[in-house]
Amino acid sequence: MREANWDEIFQKRTPVEDGAPRSQGFVPWEDWLTFGILAIAFMSVVHSIDSAGWVDDMPSLYPIGFSGLLVGYVLSRIRQPELLLHAAALAAGAGLVYVQLIAILPGSSIVDRTDQLIERMRFWWTAVTQGGISTDTLPFIVLVLALVWLGAYFSSWAIFRWRNAWLGLVPGGVALMWNISFIPGQFSYAFVVFLFAAVLLLMRVHVSHKESEWSRDGVRYPEFISLSVLHITFWVALGLLALVMAAPLAERSDSASERWGALTAPLTDRLTPLARVFISVDAKRPIDVHNLKDALPLQGKIKLNQRDAVQIDVEITPEMAAFLRAQSFDEYTSNGWKLNIEDEMPLPPGERTGVTAQDEVGARQEITITARVTGDGDDVLFSLGQPVQSSQEAKVNLGADPTDITGVKPRGDLDVGDEYTVTGSVSLATVDQLRAAGTAYPVWVSERYLQVPDDLPERVAGKAAELTASADNPYDAAAAIERYLRTFPTEFDVPETPPGRDGVDFFLFDVQAGYFDYHASAMAVMLRTLGIPSRVAIGYALDSTAFDLDTGAWQLTERNAYAWPEVYFPGIGWVEFSPAPAQPLIQRPGAPVADGEDRQPDAGEGDAPVEPPIDLGIDRADRDSGVDATVREDAGSSAWPALITLAVIGGLAALTVFGARFAWEYGLGALPRPAQAWEKTQRLARWGSAGAQPSETPREFAVRLADEVPGASGATYLAAAYERSRFGHKDLTDEEAERLDAAWSDVRNSLLRRVLRLKPRGE
Repeated sequence: MREANWDEIFQKRTPVEDGAPRSQGFVPWEDWLTFGILAIAFMSVVHSIDSAGWVDDMPSLYPIGFSGLLVGYVLSRIRQPELLLHAAALAAGAGLVYVQLIAILPGSSIVDRTDQLIERMRFWWTAVTQGGISTDTLPFIVLVLALVWLGAYFSSWAIFRWRNAWLGLVPGGVALMWNISFIPGQFSYAFVVFLFAAVLLLMRVHVSHKESEWSRDGVRYPEFISLSVLHITFWVALGLLALVMAAPLAERSDSASERWGALTAPLTDRLTPLARVFISVDAKRPIDVHNLKDALPLQGKIKLNQRDAVQIDVEITPEMAAFLRAQSFDEYTSNGWKLNIEDEMPLPPGERTGVTAQDEVGARQEITITARVTGDGDDVLFSLGQPVQSSQEAKVNLGADPTDITGVKPRGDLDVGDEYTVTGSVSLATVDQLRAAGTAYPVWVSERYLQVPDDLPERVAGKAAELTASADNPYDAAAAIERYLRTFPTEFDVPETPPGRDGVDFFLFDVQAGYFDYHASAMAVMLRTLGIPSRVAIGYALDSTAFDLDTGAWQLTERNAYAWPEVYFPGIGWVEFSPAPAQPLIQRPGAPVADGEDRQPDAGEGDAPVEPPIDLGIDRADRDSGVDATVREDAGSSAWPALITLAVIGGLAALTVFGARFAWEYGLGALPRPAQAWEKTQRLARWGSAGAQPSETPREFAVRLADEVPGASGATYLAAAYERSRFGHKDLTDEEAERLDAAWSDVRNSLLRRVLRLKPRGE
């Protein structure tokens, strides 16, 4: 007994005359079949992104993704100018994105929520354009929603209007690969579903092309041939996926990961600086807590991993700050710190930096360390104290003065196992020396290291003044704030700073717990409100947990990451403090045993502003001359959200152009120029419903094309050049090449006007 085919089961028995058009209805059933396969493919991508949990308050992406597909299909069936339809699609997408955003924003009315949306996007865009920091999750949500909508719409349009499955799969495929590449160690079922549906979709669109050709040529074919081919393709694709999944590919994963990293490196390197405005996004893989080299955000919850960084061989004494210094930051914003590099100075091996000996005798000592790269510590030259000299060719990042060294980086790449020595200037100043240092700060110090934002809450300065009411010198003021902050317990699961709030203020008066970044930032900012120059440095803590008894060296990992404030004392230089309770106090010579143990009033008392007891003769407005522009009220305008939308659209357009160019040139690279021009002519003619008939020779097709398409008379020369190249194997002369290019340009423009349904020139 033979098996019945789809045509025998479903085909209507009413006779159809040869050449008669098939009745499809308003929505052909084959379009529904194609749409269903496309929905499976694209929604698998949406599922992958939606389930990744990049931010906690991300709304469901399924409605926006499916509506994008549906709008793309509906508009593709409307025979109107494409620009008009795309404008309508963007308006519809913007409306749907707006509705989803309003639903997740707090507020008592739509107006309040809309104002909040505009304001938060304005602050974010200011941070993007002016090198600021943002921990707000809303901009990332807006970006994802917009890209999902645009990707869905473009995929649907490419398949149903342009009948190009490859272009239709580009947005989803790129998004899926990008998404799963950041989630290591997990098998992606979404990728399997997408791949399976992509195979079916390619088959379906190919059959649709053939059906159009058969109908145009009057060739009869079974009405349900699509289901028959789909049935066969289903089992073939299933078999191929089974073979791929059964193959032993585990040993190739590292190589594939490296190749993917190399492929995306040019783009990711350019996007890395933008990570400072997407701090709230979950990285999905172990990363360094201080992974941004130009910013130190107050990023909320962190996890310290065990990745190796650097091995240090040095002997230290209790009066030294046991901090391995990487670099410092000078400008405070409401969300963290920024690094302003005025210049870079080459530092040949053995030469000294601008860090000079200070006036106070015995206040500093030069200590040389031997460092060996063991992991991620390969992009900076570490030092104990302020960097003075290196055995490695390097470049020095300069701040406000040639003696203001923010960090030292190797000139070339360092590999695991490389060793170098760095000499640093370490503070050994006694308490008496620090108390007697005075306040005669150099101009470059007071101009740069007293900056605080204009909108820093006054209660931060008030609390600093309250804590230092009995201090009559900068050291005692710093020690008092240090003791107070050490009462705030260490906590790594810190809530993110709410939008519009200052990070230090939120730490001091709301959370009252945190980790080293928060303690160091709070101390530096509070000292600045008192007129005491300070900054924040990052690196590693050389504590007993990192010391290896077998090697006699410190084996530092990311778990030893640390941040601390540095305070400037005239005649002594930068001096480290330890306000975070995770590390012990620095045992300065002459300090009483109880120093660091005395408790101060609880946080929250005395919120009223109090005049600082330490008067440096510096006006508050002068101190704030370097105020961060990212938090000013007049830093932006309500036009920025529209520009952000345009930027997103521009990014997708660039991706679309790249994919379209790839699909257009695919398979033509090895062909001679006449053959390339002829193949492109045939493609455009098919898109303009003027494709070649199976019975036509190239010259016959060219003559008909010249008659049917105004301005396409050059097709006859293209056909003749193709025949000479194809059958005569003759190379083009320079004159023939110029004529070929001119003919192809005329034919291309004429066919594009036909494809886009534009009027021919002259009409």
